[in-house]
Amino acid sequence: MPEIKEFGRVTGEGRIHLLSGLHIGAGKDSVEIGGTDSPVIKHPHTGEPYIPGSSIKGRVRFLLEWALGKVRQDGKPWGAEGNNPRNGNQTWEPSDPILRIFGNALKAEDWQGGPTRLIVRDAPLVPSWVDTIVGAGLPLTEEKTEVVIDRIQGKALEGVGPRTIERVPAGAEFDFNFSFRLYSVDGDEAKGDIDCLNWWLAGLGLLEQDALGGSGSRGYGRIRFEHLTLHYKGTGYPLEERFRINRVEQTAPSIWRPA
Repeated sequence: MPEIKEFGRVTGEGRIHLLSGLHIGAGKDSVEIGGTDSPVIKHPHTGEPYIPGSSIKGRVRFLLEWALGKVRQDGKPWGAEGNNPRNGNQTWEPSDPILRIFGNALKAEDWQGGPTRLIVRDAPLVPSWVDTIVGAGLPLTEEKTEVVIDRIQGKALEGVGPRTIERVPAGAEFDFNFSFRLYSVDGDEAKGDIDCLNWWLAGLGLLEQDALGGSGSRGYGRIRFEHLTLHYKGTGYPLEERFRINRVEQTAPSIWRPA
């Protein structure tokens, strides 16, 4: 097993600006006449919509698995049980960036790369945006009606009623925060984990080119990260445009390196 020692922690903050309506579903236990068929997830006490950290983390993991060639044939996440060194199908290298960054469900004897490096916080609405919308007498969400089209007649398919989808509207802003643990592995002074951090940052750029939440192929969930800044040992590092790359390679990009 490699020697793993805690080395430090990088935190990141910024804002998520919606360029189109966002739908991250909350599920629904009952059907209401005239009600919304698919509501968005909301804080149980304030009633305000938010973006779960798991939604951001899961989508970026999905994008990076494809970008780095880590997609399993059975459709399960990279690192799931059932495809491990014991049956000869896969060797789980301690340096694997997907498993280091996002974690895995492997047994201790099958994974020796240490703890999950990435923590993504839930993203609440920016208070100033909420104040502006509420002050204007507007709701914090919108309802979008969709139908299924009859392929022959070119109109709404009979017998399949319209469905009403709740979305957070374009223009909404959320506070975005994450923390990234750095570990020195076999005396590398966290070089491997800094590489992993750079893959994560590149994944945020991929997310801007893709979609967050549901119905991305229908125009939902287009976002832009703004004012992204890293903090390390008391120093702030604005990322500006550096994380916006068009392609993720097998070699880690040099988006950020400690001074």
